[in-house]
Amino acid sequence: MQKLSLPALAIGAALLFGACEEKPITIPELSVGERNVLVEELTGVRCPNCPDGTATLVNLGDQFGDNLIVVSIHAAPGYDDPYPESKYDFWTAKGEAAASFIGAASFFPTASINRRIVPPETEPYLPRAIWAGIIAEELAEDPVVGLFMEKTFDPSTRKLDISINVLPETNLSGEHRLSVMLTQDSIVDYQKVNLDKVPNYVHRHVLREILTQATGDVISEPLTAASTITKHFSITLKPDWKEEHCSIVAFVHHGTVPDKKVLQVIEEHVTE
Repeated sequence: MQKLSLPALAIGAALLFGACEEKPITIPELSVGERNVLVEELTGVRCPNCPDGTATLVNLGDQFGDNLIVVSIHAAPGYDDPYPESKYDFWTAKGEAAASFIGAASFFPTASINRRIVPPETEPYLPRAIWAGIIAEELAEDPVVGLFMEKTFDPSTRKLDISINVLPETNLSGEHRLSVMLTQDSIVDYQKVNLDKVPNYVHRHVLREILTQATGDVISEPLTAASTITKHFSITLKPDWKEEHCSIVAFVHHGTVPDKKVLQVIEEHVTE
């Protein structure tokens, strides 16, 4: 049997203990992510001026990128009935309830930006001329809560399962709510554009369904810094909803009058 000299034993011991030496583990810090802004456009297929607002939002989307998230609610009073020739009816009971909860609108095009009231306006629905400036102001704020989404979609059953993780940056007091919506983009159907009834208009960011209550589900758990709250939702997509154009929009917001401000919003496509 071969004998090992003392130097060899010393070297072996050094290698052994060196291999077992503890090394510090770097744990990534929890981050609430970038600030996003929610725009809720109030529209209708019979609204002749609403396409001007939609065009503005498309341009603003090019300017602000993925940090701007748009939902088009077809609940404009007097303008939301489909035409006899329409293939789709974009009106939903929950959409109308959500629009009413946001506030009253007296002009079109109009949109709510994070449900914020901007003086001299007395309602969250704002005129198109100030949208860009308010969006920029909201994006400049640091987010106080993070939102993270996990989802699975079964194309055979068309069932969509969603988990929303809420991560406060700091302790939050008062009432907070979570709203989860499903939208569909690029739907071709009739729309009044100025004096014309256009049959092949491309509808953008159309609200299809609200998975929570229309006014949002109250978050009953304490919103404590760095503690995560998880909520689960499921929906079966209707046959004529093209999943490749559908998105999930989730946001945390205040729920008491007059402060209904949106604190953070995220959006993910149903399919990649």
